[in-house]
Amino acid sequence: MELKTELRIIRWTMIVMIISGMFGLTVFFLSEPSDSTKSVALGTKIVFSGFGEINLHNPENVNLFSTNIYHDTKLGFQISKPNDDWEIHSALDDLSSNELSSLKTKGFLDGLYIEQNHNKRFMLTVFDIQKDDFSLHNFVDQQISSMESQRDVTIPFEQVSPENDWALFAVESSGNSIPYGEQILFLKDNRLYMLQYSGDSPQTLDSEQKNDFKFIMDSFEVI
Repeated sequence: MELKTELRIIRWTMIVMIISGMFGLTVFFLSEPSDSTKSVALGTKIVFSGFGEINLHNPENVNLFSTNIYHDTKLGFQISKPNDDWEIHSALDDLSSNELSSLKTKGFLDGLYIEQNHNKRFMLTVFDIQKDDFSLHNFVDQQISSMESQRDVTIPFEQVSPENDWALFAVESSGNSIPYGEQILFLKDNRLYMLQYSGDSPQTLDSEQKNDFKFIMDSFEVI
């Protein structure tokens, strides 16, 4: 089984989740299509997702007394929830022993959900990639090709860094219960970190929802 198929087992079929799970009825456009990536001080980059500007490589200092920040020093990432209405919990609770064993053979290290009112809007997974020449660009293209072969989808945007250390893309599909999906990926030290959103199109969200979702994506950092 390929990695993208394994992700499906964890219930976030890129296709169903991103393409089938989260697509808006219309393609949304980036506010600055001619300049989709900006570089700022200290190596921080700003990219444009469907929810707005996302900061990359800019982790905030962790407040040890905060209950809204999930900081994993062992796996090397952190992510935050907007407020106490959200919950962060392990994805392992939803996997059978057979599913977990299968995933581990593919390098699965851990996963978690960021959810609100039991609605799993976001899933974060970490894989150990034992392949020195692993290409994020090829991986993203394979996922998109797989979705396009199974459903009528649109790719609003796809960005992959020339340095092969991050990627961001989205998928839209009409006629599905999950009309829009967006995924941000980091590759560092042979580990693949993936944060996936699945749900309604950013264009259909109210300002509070959009700000909450942007906050989660913006807080995701490899450390």
